[in-house]
Amino acid sequence: MFPPFFQVIEMKNWLIIFLFLLSGIVLVQCKKDELTEPENEVVLLVDKINLLRQSGCNCGTIYMPPVQALSVNMSLQAAATAHAKDMAQKDYFDHLSPEGGTPEERVINASYTGQFIAENLAKGYRKADEVVAAWKNSTSHCKAMMDAKSIEAGVGMAENYWAVSFGASR
Repeated sequence: MFPPFFQVIEMKNWLIIFLFLLSGIVLVQCKKDELTEPENEVVLLVDKINLLRQSGCNCGTIYMPPVQALSVNMSLQAAATAHAKDMAQKDYFDHLSPEGGTPEERVINASYTGQFIAENLAKGYRKADEVVAAWKNSTSHCKAMMDAKSIEAGVGMAENYWAVSFGASR
């Protein structure tokens, strides 16, 4: 019937071992999905902002007409990611770092050669939709997303800290 190895292990014990191994595989898979989700949300954020830019919207009482879509710029992405990570590691939430670093300095330090336009920050959100909705409900953040001068952006996220840097090529 069964090879000698299986004769030693009763069928009940074999089932327990099999279920234990299967649960380990499922947990590893869930952990992998957990790790990749924020990365997907970061990619989605520019897409969500571009949907808003495409349709136009009201920022407070001011109507902002449709504007061209943003393209992702890797230098702006690096600046935004570094700032989100810095805020998460040092537990602060501000456009100025504790050392006094400004958004303009961050994009220059990330080798951005275009013109810095604006930076939006958010804290406490897990999904791109939530971040864009919060920014849309803030007149100044909404205007930054809808600014026609901005043609490039970079997004960063660390834990629940979000940063987006907007710029324009020179």
